[in-house]
Amino acid sequence: MDPRIRPVERDDAVSLAALRIQQDRERARPARAGFLAEYADALLEDFADYRGWIADEADGRPVGCVLAQRVRKLPGLVAPGRPEWWYVQQVYVSADRRRRGIGTALMAAVQRAATEEEIRWIRLNASAAGRPLFDAVGFGPPVDRLREWVPRSSG
Repeated sequence: MDPRIRPVERDDAVSLAALRIQQDRERARPARAGFLAEYADALLEDFADYRGWIADEADGRPVGCVLAQRVRKLPGLVAPGRPEWWYVQQVYVSADRRRRGIGTALMAAVQRAATEEEIRWIRLNASAAGRPLFDAVGFGPPVDRLREWVPRSSG
């Protein structure tokens, strides 16, 4: 049976933290004591600023997620209201459930909601492993004017 894709709720904070730990362990990042609570508390504190979807099995086991931060611009004279766009911070599917369409279903949920809510655009940083998925669901290079600056560490 395919997992259910549903919007993230506040009660999912610990499940999302557990998925983040799985993702980081795959990248050989060491675990940190207290991370589960740290992640869940941070998400709950800023919950209104995020949109997310979770994939869970019939037994409730979370097997994937996508989490996007909402970014709202201040009003301008060009268009009324506050244009909003989403920055996808995390897309993850458990290793034992990959290549079964879960990532595609998660991204479809994001795209459907963005269309319904008239979101200006969705942006993300694609890893080499994730790029085929994002290309397949219609993501492409951003506009030419997009630039990035990273401050140097003072240490």
